[in-house]
Amino acid sequence: MIKKIIALFFMFYTFAVSADKLPLIDSLTLCTPDFFRKVYINKNKLRKHTNIKIFNRNQAYISVENRYDIAKNYVYFKKPMSYKDLTITGYYDHAMNLGKMGKYYFWGFIIDNDINQIKETLNFIDWQSMEDNILYIGNPMIRNINDEIQIWEKNNGTVVGVKTIPAPDTTEKLLLLEKDANMNLLICSIQGTVTSELLKQERPDIIN
Repeated sequence: MIKKIIALFFMFYTFAVSADKLPLIDSLTLCTPDFFRKVYINKNKLRKHTNIKIFNRNQAYISVENRYDIAKNYVYFKKPMSYKDLTITGYYDHAMNLGKMGKYYFWGFIIDNDINQIKETLNFIDWQSMEDNILYIGNPMIRNINDEIQIWEKNNGTVVGVKTIPAPDTTEKLLLLEKDANMNLLICSIQGTVTSELLKQERPDIIN
């Protein structure tokens, strides 16, 4: 009887841990709008941790109070979630318009692990170091304002808009791993010349 109880407890414990595995990290790292469809698919699980808003019938997003205010552009989960050996504690959503220097949009997760541990866990990303132990980038893409709306090309430039202003009439998109003052972030960024049409495609949660 004791062995059966222990076995049942082990099964329950395994289920409880696996039930909190955040299923969205892999999707986020691609920095595509499919991320918002994955949020919708996992909405019931996510609602146990944070506020979820549905749009376009089959898409959803994690809501922050104000993406334009640096004091209100993130939310901590009611309880953390996990991905492999990482602890996911919240969601970050920041936007800013710098006029001639372009528009900048950031979205992703707050992770309660050392930045190098995050990088090692996500070793399927070809990380480029912008500043050791502070800032890494992955999957850099670029497009010209005259390109078809769906076109993105690999950005082979040695310097991208993380440290510099994107070139005129171009848009950059990339994955960022950043050690911020108060949190470590795994976030996507789209920056530069971001038209309303492009924003609707890449960040459909903003156009709703």
